[in-house]
Amino acid sequence: MDTIYIKSNFLYGSEFEYKKGILVIEDSIIKGFTNEDIKNYIKYDGVIMPPLINAHTHIGDNIIKDIGINKSLDELVKPPNGLKHKFLNTCDDKDLIHGMLDGLHELHNNGIKYFCDFRENGLRGINIFKESYKLFKKSFTQNIKNNTLLKPIILGRPTKSNNEELKKEIRDILKNSDGIGLSGCNEYTDKDLKFIRSQDYKIFSIHANEHKGSVDYSKETYGKTEIERIIDLKLNPNFIIHATHATSHEAELLYEYSIPVVVCPRANASFNVGLPDIIKLLKNNVLVGLGTDNFMANSPSLFKEMDFIYKLYHIDPKEILKFATINNAKILGLKDVGLIDEGYKATFTFIKKSPSIKYSKNIVASIITRCEKGDIINQ
Repeated sequence: MDTIYIKSNFLYGSEFEYKKGILVIEDSIIKGFTNEDIKNYIKYDGVIMPPLINAHTHIGDNIIKDIGINKSLDELVKPPNGLKHKFLNTCDDKDLIHGMLDGLHELHNNGIKYFCDFRENGLRGINIFKESYKLFKKSFTQNIKNNTLLKPIILGRPTKSNNEELKKEIRDILKNSDGIGLSGCNEYTDKDLKFIRSQDYKIFSIHANEHKGSVDYSKETYGKTEIERIIDLKLNPNFIIHATHATSHEAELLYEYSIPVVVCPRANASFNVGLPDIIKLLKNNVLVGLGTDNFMANSPSLFKEMDFIYKLYHIDPKEILKFATINNAKILGLKDVGLIDEGYKATFTFIKKSPSIKYSKNIVASIITRCEKGDIINQ
């Protein structure tokens, strides 16, 4: 049995109790604290927190940072003719691979241990990402253990329209990814959505109610909002993205049908589409997770995302940290990940003993509002 002892300051348990002591880890699983007189411990002077998890990215956009400033969301990202898609279609695979590689390093440098990426362009998009991830892993020495490296959850997006071709494409995508991530209901008929969802998935997710125009289009075309349509068609997604324009009734429906929401407020602000009513979602007991969305508009920093949420909504800092740790782990189906607690995997984000947390009288608040990637040590 491989046993490791770490002496440090920890954010322990579901309420992130600031706890000093020696943590026992056996075969990469947390066993709790010990009061024994341990001599061979590893000492870390900063703060060890649960692993940061980014539940929504589009890493392929990294190669077109800040394209189309002040364009509308539809002009930028609506498939297949959005400005994003036009530019990405002109990039060769080598450029895309190296763009994603830089994005992976940026995620890693921000202390993120898992992330969920919506991969466009079917199987090709997945394979391009896999090449970049191979290069990413090769770039580390043996000093970095493989189980501490950034890990992706990849959701592929089909490109075919013919049912037989689509069915084969979905099978190929699922063999090479963790599930399906669709852009939104408005790109598909009811029949197509039912067909796509009828396939056997690991994870199924979809964007919904991101901006007022998409909600209005859905109402005019189908007589209901995107969220209402998702529920009426029994799509049963593992989670939806955005819900920027979700009503109180829709929040009630999301809770009733156990559909979590991954919010991306900085991206919503960047695209000028409004902001999600996170407080409304919480009041309706909707499970809320956190993502950073498009690399072209946003850095993948969850510290910036959490700081933005605190300053706009003044939600309890512990609740905000849950979005980026335990909630995201639950949403993505990551077993025994997301907390520092007995039985959980020993995967952590390490905060330096830095001026950002020195003198703190509320360590969780200081971490979510003051820390940046320079405060991170990856080990």
